[in-house]
Amino acid sequence: MAVQVAGDEVVDLVTMGCAWTLDLSALPAVAAAEMRARWGRCAELAADPTTLLLDDEPQVLRVGLAGDGTGATVVASDLERLPYVLSREITRLGLTRLRGRVTLLHAAALADADGRAVVLVAPSGGGKSTATSVLGQRLGYVTDESVVLRGDGRIAPHPKPPSLVIDPADRWHKAEPSPDESGLGPTPPSPTIAALLTLARDPAVTSSRIEPVGLVDQLLAVLPETSSTWWLDDGLDRLARAVTVGGPPARLSYAEIDGCVDLVRQHLASAVPAEPTWEHLPPTGGQRLAVDAERVEPDEGSVDLSTVRVVRAPWSDAIACDGEVLVLQGARPLRLAGPGAAVWRCADEPQSVEQLVHGVTAALGEHPDAASIVTSAVTQLLGHGVLAVA
Repeated sequence: MAVQVAGDEVVDLVTMGCAWTLDLSALPAVAAAEMRARWGRCAELAADPTTLLLDDEPQVLRVGLAGDGTGATVVASDLERLPYVLSREITRLGLTRLRGRVTLLHAAALADADGRAVVLVAPSGGGKSTATSVLGQRLGYVTDESVVLRGDGRIAPHPKPPSLVIDPADRWHKAEPSPDESGLGPTPPSPTIAALLTLARDPAVTSSRIEPVGLVDQLLAVLPETSSTWWLDDGLDRLARAVTVGGPPARLSYAEIDGCVDLVRQHLASAVPAEPTWEHLPPTGGQRLAVDAERVEPDEGSVDLSTVRVVRAPWSDAIACDGEVLVLQGARPLRLAGPGAAVWRCADEPQSVEQLVHGVTAALGEHPDAASIVTSAVTQLLGHGVLAVA
């Protein structure tokens, strides 16, 4: 649905795959012009029919200062802080609009001339903004903050003004230059993920390198940087496909990102998807944990395991790889290995401990203490809430 543009006071944008309308009429003319320039890349996306669009109903944001009497919906205490407040609000609202539809990563992304993107995942303060500003001089700018990833591998670009720290002691005060002013490469309208790297910045690293990481280790590193993954029926499986899209899961270890430009470009150029090494174990029917379910603390009282049967507690998604199982319950991942993983896999239907002993020994082999090992594993899994008394 199109929104009528009223002169220079209203600006239509597309970012994160969503349509937006900025109402800048409450701002002084100079401030309004600067704001239009900051969001120029997103205005270009709105005018490009090839831009990936996921939500075409524009959300109107009236931008102004606190107490100015204009009824602004996005406000800051002063004009200097307003750009970062607007960036944060668009990102926050975008995450809300898109949850349950796509994989949402707190990550940066840069693309080559063909629109093949490398996604860089790190926690806040982990180097994403610096990596964007450096690598973006040689690659196209997709986003410095939020990657919106469809199941088919396409990314809805979010070329917001990059957020640059002014004062490390004040996390809410950041400069927001336009991508053009920052010298960042052009934004492709519909890039595709070709590689994903986690970032490990370490002053002790003497030679930058891209090193392999185990699949479960990589997923556990990436999951805290995702939003609403559990809303997706196959959220964990999608994430496994994302971290292996450019080959085996990998981490970029470096001291200074300046020395990584050619390394990252070569990795992106040679990226080829890895063959899946995991088994997807999705819940079915009543096994699925409701997306809005609150975590129920398991009963810490003793359970007589000789008289009950146990079964998997509801979960959001799970995968098995190299003898381990990674279970996602809402936002909470739990890594299971050895007897614990075998018990969870056997308990797809209500089982007594005796039945579980038979199942686990069939999977892992006979052991003289199998009964006590399985009993201990069942007790622990009940305590963690991934098993429940049937």
